[in-house]
Amino acid sequence: MGPHHAAGKSRRKIKIQKPAIQSPEEERLWRDVHKYASLIPSEAEPNLGRVLEIKEEIQEGNYPTSRMIEETAARLAIRFMKRD
Repeated sequence: MGPHHAAGKSRRKIKIQKPAIQSPEEERLWRDVHKYASLIPSEAEPNLGRVLEIKEEIQEGNYPTSRMIEETAARLAIRFMKRD
């Protein structure tokens, strides 16, 4: 008797079935779920306001762009090289 045979013996068969409403409370819950689920596509992206703020900050030059970082790195490299 190998390990696979022993594991196969103790396995129970799993039956998958569609969820069924079993009480008036569950029925109300499902109605609420459907109601709120239908509203989701019409809701704005929750982070959209922050994304727009960051884009505005970048345009105003308050956030470092990759070009600004590269220019700063070049200036620092030149400064360090001059000290020798």
